[in-house]
Amino acid sequence: MRRLVLAAVFVLSWGVVTSAPALAGGNSSTPCLPIPQASTWNVPCVDPNNGIATGMLTITFNAVFHVTVDKAGDGWITGTTEGDFSFTPFPPPLGGTISYTGHFASWFGGSFNMNNAVIHDTFNVHGTGSDGSTLTAHFINHVNFNSSGVPTLVFDKAVC
Repeated sequence: MRRLVLAAVFVLSWGVVTSAPALAGGNSSTPCLPIPQASTWNVPCVDPNNGIATGMLTITFNAVFHVTVDKAGDGWITGTTEGDFSFTPFPPPLGGTISYTGHFASWFGGSFNMNNAVIHDTFNVHGTGSDGSTLTAHFINHVNFNSSGVPTLVFDKAVC
């Protein structure tokens, strides 16, 4: 699933990167998407084993997305998101009894040229449970593509 998301980001980003020089007449540095600040999303969390919602995840975040393209069509994209979250479980038997609050930050970057492309990202989260427990995780992902668009190096690392 994560590779599917990365492929979608790559395809969308490549369209933005390759069209930016035409829009800017050469070298450009352009924010490409309006991203609302202090956004809040409420997302039901679903148990992947049975499809039953177990609780509600609320995130409040800020985000920045930036694209730079030179006259040769080489491009760089980057995005950063950071914010706070809370998870409130639904009452048993659907959910649990521990709620969590905390902070998260994510970053992704990519560079593209006629010979290759690279996409990488990081995600960090730290939360504290209503019972005093802690949740800490760090994820890293990296993909290199050759000029034919074939991945030549792929790795994912997680530390919890």
